Amino acid sequence: MVSERQWERVQSYIRRGVEEGARIVVGGPGRPEGLADGYFVRPTLFADVTNDMTIAREEIFGPVLSILTYRDEDHAVEIANDTDYGLHAYVFSSDIARAHRIASRLEAGRVAINGGFEPLSPFGGFKQSGIGREYGTFGLEGFLEPRSVMA
Repeated sequence: MVSERQWERVQSYIRRGVEEGARIVVGGPGRPEGLADGYFVRPTLFADVTNDMTIAREEIFGPVLSILTYRDEDHAVEIANDTDYGLHAYVFSSDIARAHRIASRLEAGRVAINGGFEPLSPFGGFKQSGIGREYGTFGLEGFLEPRSVMA
């Protein structure tokens, strides 16, 4: 992590995940073995996570991943959209038509299907992940001042 403060912040999320009932699959609190100095965080994977848990609802900005299960396609979209954020989403499927159908329902500024990525495509978020866009014509619009002249 960039600082002790950020390291402590990530550690507090790991502790909170355990306190709220998530199960650590790998990783956990503290530093990785052999790295007693520095602000290194053990890459941590949580299972048994529900969407009301803090680790599922907030941006941790550390190597912490939560696994949430879903019943069907509609439930997966409901979970994905039940957030205050919407910067980037990912859909993985062997059925490309299904992936596109799901992607169109996600409330995110960018949706990558099967790992696809185009660095020059418009970038920006929905909800508390920001407004406006960077790159492409959408990015240029923020610098324009439209004017109507009528005679």
